[in-house]
Amino acid sequence: MFERWLRKLGLDPQSRQRARERAALIEQLIDTCDRRLRLLPGYQDALAPGMRVSQAYLSSLMSQLPPVLELSLPSFSRDPRLGLLFSGPASLLELLEGSETLREFFLSASNGDEAWALLAMQRSETGRFGVAMENGELRSDVAQVVVSFDGHRLMVPSPSRESFLQRSGAHALDVLSAVIARRLSLMEQGRQLLESEQARLQLRRLALQSEGCTVVDGQADDDLPDSVAGVDARLAELKPQLEELRSHAGLEGTLDVVRQVLERPEDYFCLQTVTLRLNRMGIKVEGDDEGATDLMLEEVVLGKQQPIRRALVPVRVRRDDIAELRRQFGQG
Repeated sequence: MFERWLRKLGLDPQSRQRARERAALIEQLIDTCDRRLRLLPGYQDALAPGMRVSQAYLSSLMSQLPPVLELSLPSFSRDPRLGLLFSGPASLLELLEGSETLREFFLSASNGDEAWALLAMQRSETGRFGVAMENGELRSDVAQVVVSFDGHRLMVPSPSRESFLQRSGAHALDVLSAVIARRLSLMEQGRQLLESEQARLQLRRLALQSEGCTVVDGQADDDLPDSVAGVDARLAELKPQLEELRSHAGLEGTLDVVRQVLERPEDYFCLQTVTLRLNRMGIKVEGDDEGATDLMLEEVVLGKQQPIRRALVPVRVRRDDIAELRRQFGQG
């Protein structure tokens, strides 16, 4: 009875341990975003509820990832996804040997001979005119979309699936911290740009109202309105934007931005399922095209302003598979 009462109040040993861990995560977050936030009394209490929300949300995302992809030479014949994500075995070997995190993982004998990791890539689509059959006729001017992947990167290598899921959740929180820091930086840049434009507009207005005064602007591109009415209209547009940005410029405003993101992480860090039907050349196709592959990816979308997108696939690689690739495709 007494233990149940302690759990309800969050005073039992497990709850107190979770609270200590949460407080440590908040301190790490502040180190990434703005250390001056520690000057505000009660910053831990303000951010703790949002940290609980973000932890639960980010942990749930791992269950959305597509099936594990084995990074090995035999997988090129077994799993068509590998041939679409890499130009060939030599390209795969370049990634595996160039990954510092994977190298450090295998340097520790305690990690074993198998690594589970997260493969992140940048997806791009390029339009072109190519050769294709249309209605039984070979044509050379068919519009095509070629899908390619670059910027491959291996993250959070782990010795087991369970460890991989746990580390991926922690890494996701680190990424969300970076997203918050980037949001704060973009807001500050936006405020400075708008204040600069406001100052130029005010100077232009003064010049336009002064009889016989020549309007001079130091900017190379004269993009300001050429009438008082136009200047006033633009100043009116800037006013609410600047008021909003200035409200977040101080420490209390910064803390509020951090709190808002933590309490609604899905608005700033989400996974979107992307399914692409591609032929062996990475060209988008429709219908029952022979040899086409349905490539399902989860793309992480980071941030609201100027969002960043990365395709994610969980992978598994063994020491022996790297050695085999090195024997067949290594240089020298």
